[in-house]
Amino acid sequence: MLTCYGHSVCLPQDDLAYLAFRLALQETLSDIELHLDLDEEPDPPVGYLTEVPFLEQVPLPVQADLLADAWARHHQPELTEASLLDAAVVYAACVTAGRVINDMPDVAVVMLRDGPRKVDPKIIRRASIRLDEMFEQFWDDRDFLLIDEWQDLPPDHAQHVKQLLRLPDEVLEPMYEALRRWRVSPDVAANLEGLLTDAEIRETMPLLDAWVSKRQIGFWRLRSSPRQAGQSH
Repeated sequence: MLTCYGHSVCLPQDDLAYLAFRLALQETLSDIELHLDLDEEPDPPVGYLTEVPFLEQVPLPVQADLLADAWARHHQPELTEASLLDAAVVYAACVTAGRVINDMPDVAVVMLRDGPRKVDPKIIRRASIRLDEMFEQFWDDRDFLLIDEWQDLPPDHAQHVKQLLRLPDEVLEPMYEALRRWRVSPDVAANLEGLLTDAEIRETMPLLDAWVSKRQIGFWRLRSSPRQAGQSH
């Protein structure tokens, strides 16, 4: 279970949290499938992590991998202190799930109906509001939304901002590392258990592999920015 503040606050292991993770993942997998069919990288960026400007350039399979990793640790009985990256992932999942419910309620119901966990479809009522409240009770700031704003500041100024926000480099490093990744972890299939059905996992893995293969052979134009290269540290 994901926690914060020395395990004093926990993200609930309930149907609402499951809804957030599942709808955000399904939306992102749909983006992967669409752009594989189009044979092009998305421009502008897509995926649930576009809700966190600093992380919007994280490749779609890595977005799915990060979500699966957070889900797997949250799904366990052991308490795990959430990182700033975990908080950003959970926040983005909650916002994305709320948007899917508000914009496409019928699609949201189908996404939930076809999943491994049986939940009452009435859960989507006021779900976007309750998702926002759930995150607010779990993590009471959204400092990860500000990281993108100081990337172009002079180093001394940026360092001052980080100190004011109490965000030392070791807390920020996983955020930068996520931007540098383009491969998924070997544990992604196992981490998706409980979030996708076995059949869905079997369908998902070739999608993730196909995306990585296309980038590996340079089929798509690779974007490069100082931030992605880690030069704005």
